[in-house]
Amino acid sequence: MAFPIPFPEEIGGEYLQLRCLTEEDWQLEFDLSRVADVPQWTFYPPNLEELGARSRIVRTQERHRSRLAARYAIVIDGSAMGTVGMGWRDGGEPEIFYVLKPDARGRGMATQSVRLLATWLFDNGFPAVALETVAGNTASEKVAERAGFLQVDSYWGSQGGTSVQVNRWLLYQGAM
Repeated sequence: MAFPIPFPEEIGGEYLQLRCLTEEDWQLEFDLSRVADVPQWTFYPPNLEELGARSRIVRTQERHRSRLAARYAIVIDGSAMGTVGMGWRDGGEPEIFYVLKPDARGRGMATQSVRLLATWLFDNGFPAVALETVAGNTASEKVAERAGFLQVDSYWGSQGGTSVQVNRWLLYQGAM
């Protein structure tokens, strides 16, 4: 389902910036696909080659222009440390997703990035925002909790062809 409004190109935060992924971010995609736990907990394919990383960026840009989903580089001091994004399924709330390089973890970047996107969604008329985690991803669950999300549901889904328990979290406007 397409978003009813265009996505911002950048969103500024307290100490980090979110900017749309560009062709130059293929290296970020390449690097993230090689972090052992990233394909385990996300939809990143493992071990992308340069062409695959570049193709992933092109698809991201197409989805952004079509208002289907947006992904942003999480930038601190000019360096991209991970990605954060939002998408929307028919009949549900917009969903936020994120991933960080290992050296960027534990510094509040994911939590602030999630809050920035949630605030943008609330400011644009969405009353609630969703986030999903694979059961056992305690780091991601802590991000959801710190950002103010409450776990509301659990269901069986598929991750990389494997059946996994997925935890669904919601954040309502005014709860941050």
